[in-house]
Amino acid sequence: MDLDEMFGEGWCVTLAPYPLTETLQRMGVADPVPCPGDLDHTAEFRRGDGAFVFGRDMPGDWALTIEFDSWNGCEHDVLRALTVDGRTAISAYRDPDTRTATIAHDGAVLGCLDLSGGYFEGPSGNVDTAHPVVRLLTAAGFDSSDACEPTGEAATEELDGCLVLAVRVLTGITLTAADFAPPWSGGLSRATY
Repeated sequence: MDLDEMFGEGWCVTLAPYPLTETLQRMGVADPVPCPGDLDHTAEFRRGDGAFVFGRDMPGDWALTIEFDSWNGCEHDVLRALTVDGRTAISAYRDPDTRTATIAHDGAVLGCLDLSGGYFEGPSGNVDTAHPVVRLLTAAGFDSSDACEPTGEAATEELDGCLVLAVRVLTGITLTAADFAPPWSGGLSRATY
C-alpha cells in the first residue's frame, strides 16, 4: 500500500474510535452524504471553503477518514474531541515536507511519530514513557529516546510500514489498500481549528 501513490502529496488519514457519523460530526461535518465511486472521482464533493472529510466505518466501531490538501484530523482540538472517555486516536498526514502521525488519548495529545524515521516525540519534546499508549508504541520498536533509533518492525524506512504498524498497535486494525476503496461518506467540515 503506497499512500503517496494513491493520494499524492497532501493527505491526512485519521483512525477514530467512534462510528463514522459521530466521527465526522466531531470533525465538524454536520450532514455527511454518500460519495459514490472511489476517491479519485470525488472532486465534485470537494468544493467550497473548508476541508472535505471522507470516511468509512471500520471493524470494532472505528472510523477511517481521509482528507486531501487539509489536515484537520491532526489538529489537536480535533484529536481531543475524538479521544474523550479514555479513547485513543491516530491521525497521520503528509505534505510535501512532512510525514507525521499524531497520537492522542483521553483528550490529550501524547505526541507525534516521525513516519520517516520511526521515532516518537512528545508534544513539547518530552515523552511520558510510562503512559500505557506510549509503552505500546515503544514495545513495537518506536524509539522515544533522544537517540531516535527505532528497532524491530518500526525500523523500516517505509512510510506506509510505520503507519500500518502504529495503527495496528493502537487500534488492532491492519490497514490495507482495500480499506481505501468505496463506499465513502463525507462532507465539508465547518469547524475552524
